[in-house]
Amino acid sequence: MPEDRRAQAVRSLVEPGQRRRVLAAELEQVEAELRPMVLEAVAAGVTYRRIAELSGISRATVARWNKTE
Repeated sequence: MPEDRRAQAVRSLVEPGQRRRVLAAELEQVEAELRPMVLEAVAAGVTYRRIAELSGISRATVARWNKTE
């Protein structure tokens, strides 16, 4: 009985887990595309808040990206 429950639990994780991995890869790709645009916006004087509003990236991430460049 516990083995059936365990097997069902594992099966239930497969499809959403696959979708999550695909979405995570897409997010990584979009962030790579956004990063130079974000850095250009910072250099042009756009506030972190406005960049975050427009890009969906947190202000902390904008600051971190700017610090590492």
